[in-house]
Amino acid sequence: MIYEYASCMAHRGHRVHLYHVDYFQADVTSLDDIDWFDFTEDLVHHFAQGPIEPATVPDADVIFGFSTEEQMPPHAGLPVVMIQGHKMLGEWRERHAFTAPCPKVCVASWLIDVGRRYGVPERQLVHVPLGLRHAKYRLTRPISGRGPRVSFCYSEHPQKSSPLALDVLAAVRQRVPTLEVVAFGAVAPTQALPEWVTFVTNPAQEVLVDQIYNTSRVFLCTSEVEGFGLTSVEAMASGAALVTTDNGGCSDYAFHDRTALVAPTRARDALTDHVVSLLADHERQQRIAAAGREHARTFDWDRTGEILERFLERYVDDPVSYGRPAMESSR
Repeated sequence: MIYEYASCMAHRGHRVHLYHVDYFQADVTSLDDIDWFDFTEDLVHHFAQGPIEPATVPDADVIFGFSTEEQMPPHAGLPVVMIQGHKMLGEWRERHAFTAPCPKVCVASWLIDVGRRYGVPERQLVHVPLGLRHAKYRLTRPISGRGPRVSFCYSEHPQKSSPLALDVLAAVRQRVPTLEVVAFGAVAPTQALPEWVTFVTNPAQEVLVDQIYNTSRVFLCTSEVEGFGLTSVEAMASGAALVTTDNGGCSDYAFHDRTALVAPTRARDALTDHVVSLLADHERQQRIAAAGREHARTFDWDRTGEILERFLERYVDDPVSYGRPAMESSR
C-alpha cells in the first residue's frame, strides 16, 4: 500500500523518494527483490542496509513514517504517520503511531474512530481510502455458472483467524459435499492443511485473479481485525460474493445482504450458514456478487491520489493548525 500511495503522488507530478528498509526482516537490496510490483519510473528508490543516516535524507515538504522531528532533521519535511491497521503490531507501537504529534493518514474509516479513542485531535485524522488496480482485478469469467468453490487468504498471523476459516469450511462440506476449497498465501503453511484444501503459494497476480478469484463463487474472510482487507475487495472486483466477519476494515465495503454477507467475529455457525446460503441460492449469490463488484469500482487510485494531494497541500500551507510549527522555508 505504501508503494501505491507513493505511485499516486509520483503520477500527480510530485518528486517522491521511497526508502526500502529492513523493518520486518524483509531485506530489499534492489527492485529485483520486489518484481511483483509495477513501480512508476518517476519514483526515486533508496535501499538502506542499516539505519538511515538523517543527514542523507533529501529536502522534502513531507515525510511519511513513525519519525518525528527528534529523529529526522527539519529539512526532511513535515511528518505524517500512515495508519494501516489496529491490534496487529502491538500496543506500544500502535499507541506511538496514533499519538505522534502529527497528522495520521488512515486507510479505512474505522481507523478514524480508533484515533478518536486514543484522543487524537480531529484535524489530525484524515481518511484517505485505498484504491484498486481495476485493469488487473476484474471479471475474466462470468459470475453465473461458477461451481461450488470457496477461496480464502491463508495466514498464520493470529488476527487472520485462518483456523476458523478451516473450521467453517469443514462444516460447509458436511452440507455441501461437492465443495471445492482454494487457499492462497505469501508463504506456505508450516502445518499440513486438510487434504480437501488446494493451497497456492504466492500466486502471480494473473493467477490469483483469473484462476482463484474468478473461479470462486464465494470469498471467505474470517479475520478478527482487518485494517482494510484488500483481498476481500480484490475478490469482489473479480465477481466473487464476499462472506466476512465484522472486522473493522470491511465496514467500508461489506454491507450485509447488499454487497456481502457479514457475521460477528468468531461466529463459526453464522459464517457457515452464510457460505452455504450463497452456494445454494444462485440468485442471491449473483445479486450480492454483482453489487459487490460494482461497489469495488469506487475504490480508485486516481481518486486516492487526489484526496491525498489535497490534504498534503493544506498541511504544508498551514502546519500550525495540525499541531506543527511552520516550516522554515518553502520548497
